[in-house]
Amino acid sequence: MKPYERKSEVVEEWALLVFLLACFLLAFFKDIYPVLDKSLTAAVFASAFFILKQIRDLRIEVRSLDDPPEKHYPSAREFYESAARAVTRSQHQICATYFRNNRPTKDFGKAAEQYFDAVLRFAKEKGTVRRIIKVTNPELAAWCREQEALDRSIPRYYVRVLNPAQGNMEPMNMAIMDKTITYLLFADHTDTQLGGVRPTGKQLAEFLQARFDEHWRLAIPIRDYVESDEFKSLSQSGGNTRRGRP
Repeated sequence: MKPYERKSEVVEEWALLVFLLACFLLAFFKDIYPVLDKSLTAAVFASAFFILKQIRDLRIEVRSLDDPPEKHYPSAREFYESAARAVTRSQHQICATYFRNNRPTKDFGKAAEQYFDAVLRFAKEKGTVRRIIKVTNPELAAWCREQEALDRSIPRYYVRVLNPAQGNMEPMNMAIMDKTITYLLFADHTDTQLGGVRPTGKQLAEFLQARFDEHWRLAIPIRDYVESDEFKSLSQSGGNTRRGRP
């Protein structure tokens, strides 16, 4: 809080105290001095004004507490722990993308595993999950098959595939909870070095949600994608690679 804002609040509190005291004294003496009736009415209105203003200021302050400060997460563990907590607090919808070159593995740590489990639990118990993934190599093709099975078995869990070559799009790993809370994930020097940020701001959340919805429109439902020649080619090359290993 800035110094001049605090000083203004002190003045308002003293003014309210004065007007309340005036109301008390005028109410006490108005029977003796009827002329004080009009002064009492004015003091009551002034007191009501200051009380309503303080209620409004308190409401604004409470709203600001609902908007968490921007937070940076230097490690995957911290990022996924925070994201998992946000998932459990969400009520209606989670929109998430996964545009990394390798599938989620145990290298991401237990926190990442708990995050992905929390997302599935949310779809089973609370709301809708829409996930966009890319499938550009045999490893991701195998994970795509697992995601397709979840898409079929969990009624509110929807997955679509959008590869970078499909239209104008820039891959961004993000999660949006209830159209208000956003998380952005970034890779570091290696595949297992991850970090992220939780930005704030209604306009940014709306922009990211619109971006996700546009990508969702361009993406292919995963059940259709696994029947495509592209997916079959990736799956077969993965099998050939495994058979060719010594």
